[in-house]
Amino acid sequence: MPKTIWKIGELASQCGITVRTLHHYHQIGLLVPSETTEAGHRLYTKADALKLQQILSLKQLGFSLEEIHNFMENPDFNPLLVVQAQLEIVKEQIKIKEKLRSELEQLQTLLSFNQTISSDQLIKIMELIRMNERHYITPELAGKMRAFLKDLPEEKKSKLKKMLPLINEAQKQALQKMILK
Repeated sequence: MPKTIWKIGELASQCGITVRTLHHYHQIGLLVPSETTEAGHRLYTKADALKLQQILSLKQLGFSLEEIHNFMENPDFNPLLVVQAQLEIVKEQIKIKEKLRSELEQLQTLLSFNQTISSDQLIKIMELIRMNERHYITPELAGKMRAFLKDLPEEKKSKLKKMLPLINEAQKQALQKMILK
């Protein structure tokens, strides 16, 4: 039978985070455990684990804890859209990694036969390496997100702008729209 209640150490260990992180999330009101033992120990339910998954997903998308808290308190917050946004970004990252692998394999072949490597090849590899950095969104995905944002009513646009400080306009606004209804 699947587990439905975890002690703080169990949940932290299984999720690859620290107990201290869960304490911090509790302290700032981001993830308050649903239950406690008579001795005051935190117990996390399946609903808490689902909420933690959303927090970790939003963190991976580059949002601060304050921004995540704002999202989760917003009545328009839709967890399904967070998963969809994360999935879109993972798909883009896979495409970039596959391109990088292909370029590196070609480079390996050239080097193993002492062939000359063009500067264009080196530039392409360096660009792909940069694109593999955390939170990179391809221009195509950013364009898709901008187009989606363009059709929003002004009221929704201003609501989104108030919710999050804009660090990278194209990426942040697009991700905001993807995770709010």
